[in-house]
Amino acid sequence: MGTSKKDLYEITAISGGKTQTLAVLKSGEVLGWGAAGSGRITEGYVDICSTRGPSTEPVFIAKPSQYSSVCAGYGATLGISNNQTYIWGFCQIGIGGEERFTEAPTVIDGIPSASKVAAGQFIYAALDQAGNVHTWGLNSDSVLGRSTTQFNALPEKINDIPPMQEVVIGDNFMLALSKDQRVYAWGSNSAGQLGLGHLQSIPHPEPVVLSASIASIAVGSTHVLAVTPAGTVYGWGSNHMGQLGNVKRPYFDRPTPIAFPEKITAVAAGMHYSLALASSGKVYAWGWNGFGQLGLGDLQSRNIPTLITSLTGVQSIAAGEIHSLAITKNQFLGWGCNESGQLGKAATRQKTPNIFFEIA
Repeated sequence: MGTSKKDLYEITAISGGKTQTLAVLKSGEVLGWGAAGSGRITEGYVDICSTRGPSTEPVFIAKPSQYSSVCAGYGATLGISNNQTYIWGFCQIGIGGEERFTEAPTVIDGIPSASKVAAGQFIYAALDQAGNVHTWGLNSDSVLGRSTTQFNALPEKINDIPPMQEVVIGDNFMLALSKDQRVYAWGSNSAGQLGLGHLQSIPHPEPVVLSASIASIAVGSTHVLAVTPAGTVYGWGSNHMGQLGNVKRPYFDRPTPIAFPEKITAVAAGMHYSLALASSGKVYAWGWNGFGQLGLGDLQSRNIPTLITSLTGVQSIAAGEIHSLAITKNQFLGWGCNESGQLGKAATRQKTPNIFFEIA
């Protein structure tokens, strides 16, 4: 029997960055759309804010083969293949010993048996199979969570924390979810995004006090979303654009419930906006909407979770800086900013979910 198109192009994971979109295929290859970090080879200096001549066609990243996961960041992307961490894309400065960047994936040394990665702006993290967190890059606000005399540090493990299953990166802060479903936070805390009841930066991971176990977490620039196994959502950090679903307060320095009419199974967070996926396959959006990233057909921001009525049967969601992504059984959809072609064939400001990759 031959390999069907669906088997060849089935998407198993998605990620959105500043101006790039990545999809991991069942084959282990990666498809990329957009600008720096997408895998698209460019000549000379790359301006990650440029909108010149974006291509709507995806790029295959096939070497090395068999990627298990990717994470798109601020012009650079991390991926894992055969338990090794790779980086590709562009950065104005050398990060963690890398003096130059290329769209050809390059190995990051010093991370044994990598299992998951997280990419931010000038800061990166990886989990190994034992649940250790390794961090590297610019150590502003002690975001690396460990003592180092280097401002631009090489990969190194954070000590004295429990085994972790997930790590995420915001603007100079990180969160990690332990294997026993507790949240730890460290780094910048200007808007209460660490959820510790104050606004002081923290140099080493501290546990966030929550009344329930947490199944998954997501972060935007300065806000956090967390989902419990029962489907309840908590949020904390900045709320100046309504991204925590409350109109009355500019920030929350402790976890606060966000109300939904049904059970939520996953969340995603962009710059100043939020997405939630319900067990029914429906998607809710709220917060800033300057590029149509809420998918509601307009550019009006929302301060409460609002149903995207045109979306059904969604299996997975993701958020870039100002573009949103979703997968259904046979479709890859995107909406929001498309100035660099990160949403393929779509409008520059795509106000509603648009199919840009379809499986027959």
